[in-house]
Parts: sequence; structure tokens; C-alpha cells
Amino acid sequence: MSTLPFTEKELRKAWKDLKDASKTNSGKRKNPHRLLLFYAVECGLKAVWLRSNNKNVLDTKNIDEYKHNLHKLIHELNLGKDYLLPNDIKLKSCTIENKSFPRNGKFDVLHQAWRYGGCCVAPSDEQCEKQLQKIAEWIDKEIS
Repeated sequence: MSTLPFTEKELRKAWKDLKDASKTNSGKRKNPHRLLLFYAVECGLKAVWLRSNNKNVLDTKNIDEYKHNLHKLIHELNLGKDYLLPNDIKLKSCTIENKSFPRNGKFDVLHQAWRYGGCCVAPSDEQCEKQLQKIAEWIDKEIS
């Protein structure tokens, strides 16, 4: 799978567009809103990371290194533990051939859970989203 480079300007625009798209007028938040917020935060953190490292382009090496790893970006940007997402998430169990299978994972599967319609039970979707909102507020201050 090949990766493409993206500029800081493109990442800042993606941050804004995804963040705006993650909002809802109905007040009822669903997985698509959360997923767009996750990707907005990822783009925003990468844009801030580029700026803080005096770089203009997120190249293949950086993309491969960071992927969806928000924790790594948070550590590198020295945000502190208060901004980290939960290390482990637990989804509702899945039944396959009449057997129940637990679905647990590290935080980096959060975007996958929301993309495929999963529901976090520990921490809840709302708790994860609240943490992403906290990071988004920090990004707003850095990018503005």
C-alpha cells in the first residue's frame, strides 16, 4: 500500500473541514460524527506536529510512523497524560456461530470500531468522544 505526502496547509484544511463535518444539528451524536472527529483530531495533531518540527510536508516516512497513533503524536507534542485517550477499549461482544466473542483492543482500534458500527462499553463512546473534544480544543488554540 502506497502513501502520499500532504502539506501542513492541507492538513489544517482537513482538520477544519472534518471538525465542521463532525458536528450535528440534531444534537444526537452517532458513530459517523465520532469518526470524523477522530480523523479531524488526527489531521490537526499532524499539522501541529509539522509546524513544531519546522516541516511543511508529512511525507511517507512520517505517515507510516504515525498512522492513526494519536498517543504517539500527543507524547511528541508534550500535551501530557490528561490528553491521552484510554489505553484499552472494550466493545460489545460479538456472536459468531452461537458463540459470544469478547472484543477488546487498544485505543488505536477506536476509529475502526466507529467506522464499522461498533459500540464502546468501557470507556463509553461518549467518554472517548469527550477526550477527543478536549484534544480538539487544544488544537484550535495551536492552529488559530
